[in-house]
Amino acid sequence: MTARVAIVGIGQTGFSGAADDRLYHEHDFEAARMALADAGLDRGDVDTVICSGWDAVDGRTISDMHTAMSAGGYLKDSSHVGEDGIMALAYAYMRIAAGLFDVALVSGHGHAECSFETVSNVVFDPLFVRPLGQSHLVSLALQANAYMQRYGVSEEAPAKVAVKNRKNGAANRSAHLQSPVSLADVLASAPVCYPFRALHCPPQSVGGVALILAAEDTARRITERPVWITGIGWAIDSYDLGSKDLTRLGSLAAAADRAYRMAGIARPLDELDAAELHDITPFHELMAYEALGLAAEGGGAKLLEDGMTDAGGKLPVNPSGGVLCTNLYGASGLVRAAEGALQLRGEAGAHQVPDARRALAHGMSAPSGAAARTDCVLVLEGG
Repeated sequence: MTARVAIVGIGQTGFSGAADDRLYHEHDFEAARMALADAGLDRGDVDTVICSGWDAVDGRTISDMHTAMSAGGYLKDSSHVGEDGIMALAYAYMRIAAGLFDVALVSGHGHAECSFETVSNVVFDPLFVRPLGQSHLVSLALQANAYMQRYGVSEEAPAKVAVKNRKNGAANRSAHLQSPVSLADVLASAPVCYPFRALHCPPQSVGGVALILAAEDTARRITERPVWITGIGWAIDSYDLGSKDLTRLGSLAAAADRAYRMAGIARPLDELDAAELHDITPFHELMAYEALGLAAEGGGAKLLEDGMTDAGGKLPVNPSGGVLCTNLYGASGLVRAAEGALQLRGEAGAHQVPDARRALAHGMSAPSGAAARTDCVLVLEGG
């Protein structure tokens, strides 16, 4: 695969936490329409449509029968990825880079028609684990606790991540949560499952996101501001919690290594201008710093304390507010890619990072498997 691939269209609906009279696939329709308008294209210009999401979350078998059509896939090549939307983006990238298609539309959505926590329980082993009430949040809590105990991470460090991201989200007009919180607010919020408190946990957000990808020649005809995908990598960790080191994000480290090598990045902290991470919890943002090579193992809290990841720091992390402010569950990673692309186009509004030229976007699977089992990393560069 040799063809260069760029993001040429971005569509994000306004995100909220309230269910309305729209069905899940109508969010895909709205986001796809916005992405097409952003790229100056119509449905006929798209060669293939890739949708993302989980049937269990949508409450309908083969849910892409609706999402693919809503996103413009009628009488077109279309496919469905049962993962976070960033994995659908990876699939679309491969289809274009292999020379099979010139233009692809990728869509994802979130809705409030079910409890994410309840649905995630069904992905676990039905005989030994599922009856215990295991869920993605419980498994992430076990992982966060193991990390805290190994490296002596204080309760204040993840709380400061939550404060940072909620402050950033207050400047993002598209974010679901746009209200800052204090350190005292986080530490006093209600316990959920140790060590998580209520303000450590992301919201359940409603809305849609869509991106349009194009091969190089086509991208240059479509736009004067393409965002190139110069590095991409993904990895899958063990399904079972007991068969891996819970104190590190091994699949994220492997995905980042592949993306960095492809993009020619040796010192990510020095060579990246912004990063949008899938902060499924603030503990996992600290762990992600280490997996991404921004800090040594156990050094994520120090990177934060030094102000390196603040909005005005050396490498602003989650200037959009991240997943702690907007959680589409099955498309949060795709939102990270959209936000990274907006930064490189200089269109992020009040949360714009000055002079951003190269950004990182990270997405992970929320309910599939346990404790961040699947990760994807993109390196994006402005054109």
